[in-house]
Formats: sequence, C-alpha cells, structure tokens
Amino acid sequence: MTEPVRVAVAACGAHWEAAALDEVEHDPRLVLVRRCVDVADLLATAGTHRIDVALLAVDSPGLDAAVVDRLAESGVRVASVGADGTDLGIEHTARLGELAAMGAVPVQSREAEGEPGRLVAVWGATGAPGRSTLAVSLAAAAAASGHHTALVDADVYGGSLSQLLGVLDEVSGIMAACRDVNRGRPEAATSHLLSVGPHWDLLTGLPRSDMWHHLRPEALERVLRALCRDHELVVVDCGFGVEAGFGQQPSRDQVTRRVLDLADEVMVVGRVDPIGLARLVRALDDAEPWTRPPRLVLNGFRGALGWTEREVAQTVRELTGQTPWAFLPQDGPGHDLALMTGRPLREVSPGSGYVSRVERLAADLVAVR
Repeated sequence: MTEPVRVAVAACGAHWEAAALDEVEHDPRLVLVRRCVDVADLLATAGTHRIDVALLAVDSPGLDAAVVDRLAESGVRVASVGADGTDLGIEHTARLGELAAMGAVPVQSREAEGEPGRLVAVWGATGAPGRSTLAVSLAAAAAASGHHTALVDADVYGGSLSQLLGVLDEVSGIMAACRDVNRGRPEAATSHLLSVGPHWDLLTGLPRSDMWHHLRPEALERVLRALCRDHELVVVDCGFGVEAGFGQQPSRDQVTRRVLDLADEVMVVGRVDPIGLARLVRALDDAEPWTRPPRLVLNGFRGALGWTEREVAQTVRELTGQTPWAFLPQDGPGHDLALMTGRPLREVSPGSGYVSRVERLAADLVAVR
C-alpha cells in the first residue's frame, strides 16, 4: 500500500486555508503533519524531515526565495495555493481538489539551465596569502582579453575589492542584489553591478564585517546564477572561514561554503614560506570534503627563500596529495603602486612577471567552457 503524502500547511490566514485543511484531512492519500503558524514554524517542521509537501500562501510574512530554497534542500515539495509563486522560485501551484497530485511532482532543483558563464571561487587560508589581489588580477586579465567578467566581493570577514579598485561607492552591491532576489526580483540582481572597465563589472561587498548576517547563502546563490547568465566568467573573492554551522543557527561561513560548493573551479591561494604553507595545509584539510579538486596557487615565490619551485611542489604534494597549479612571483613594488592608485597590477606594471602568470591562468579558466 502506498504511503500517504505528508503535508504541512502554512497559509497564514489565507482564504483557502480552511478548504485545504478539510481536503487534506478527508483524502486518504494525504496526512496533515502540521498546520504551521508562520514561516519559521514551517522551516522547523521541514528540518525534522517529517513532511513531503508544503502548501504556502505567497504573501506569508517572512516568505522569500531563501525560504523556498531551504525547503527544497530539506527534500520538501513546495507549492503555492491561490496565487503564482514563480517570482519566489516556487515552481508548482497546487489546486484545491487536486492536492494529492503534489505527491508525484519532483522536488524542485536549484540548478538553472543555460548558464554560459563559469563560476570561479578564489579562496585561501588566513594570513593574507594574496587572495583578493589574485581575484582582481584574474578578472582584469579575463576582461582585457575581451571576456565579459564579473568580480564579486563575498568576503564576510572584511572585503577589500572596492579599495583595491579605488571605488568610493559606499552602497553594498551584494546586499542590495541579495535583497532583490529574496523579494522575488532575480532580474534586478545585475542592476547593482558597477562597471570598472571594459567588459568588467564589480559587485561590491559588505561595508562592515558585522553585517554578515544580511547575506543568506540561498540568496547569494541566486545572485551568482544571475551573474553567470550575463557573464562569461564570474570571479568570487571568498572569506577564509569554512566552519559549518550548528543546527538551524546561521553561520558566518555558510556563504563561503556555498560558493565553494557551487563553483566550477576553486582556486586555493597560499604563500610560499613556512608559515604560509603550514596554513595552506591546515586550510585544505578544514575545507574537506571538496565538491571538486581545488587548484592550488602558491603566491609570493622568490629566490631569497632558497627553494626551487620543484622543491616546494614536492613538499606540497607530500603534505596534501595535490600538485600546485601555479606559482606567482613576488612583486612588492608593483603591488604597492597598484594599491596606492586603486588600479589592477596589469595597468600599473604590465611587464610584471606576476601579471604574465595570471594571464595564463585566466586564459585556462575561460578556455574550459
């Protein structure tokens, strides 16, 4: 005998609530698990994995795209009743008298079709390994070669891309974009980009690190997918932390973990010195399991260390089981000039060895489509 479909109703006083409850209670194919008093109650119920279907009123207080994504992640089939909910990412509309049919629909996927752009996450251990500088340099190199590129500051511990590029706008692009997608306006996410050069857009980060709770991983995912639809390459500068949250409590590092999971490529940056390599090894271990193998980029290589690239590569291989993808040479004077003028290194020092190495990395990233 087929198990009945377990239903939770979060109507928040909608006109159809009584009829829906009556249908669920009298249809042997359905069983009412809970009549939720609000969206928070629904999320708590979904977290117990005791429901198959959630029937929602689209105007419920607190209902947004992030809530819909969290329900889908819990394996719940989400349906609106009485109104269309596609703006919030709700793919199904349930009809009174046909509610049992919801048990047969698939759980909606968060994967979007037809996304031409590649998503590249730039991440690294604590200790300023040069992650943000590499993210800027990659985006600048890709844009200079004619590829429409977006650079996103998703560092929840203190983003610096605006300062690196001399942008004085204090409005947080990433907060505004996430707010729009949460309100069911995903098409507006790209309106918060700033053009910082030909073929090159910037989504500015948080104005203060203590505002991290304004960024929901589900909303940022929708923003990144929107950017990928409009750009050939999307480069995301991530915060260093990757600690998992506890239960249903929000965690600052959830944003970074979501970006690393979504990315087509993850570039892990470490410094070529004893402290930098030790931090890199620990960071790689902390971030496991990886959705896909990361690419290791070792920054700040210089002859004064007394090591060759081959020796460093062998050491990293022995400690991590991974072979470094690239070595970037140290260019202190060039980076200082770029920082003080708010321009990418390739503009102030085009002959830098760092620039030529990054150009090769960018070419590899955009070539794989």
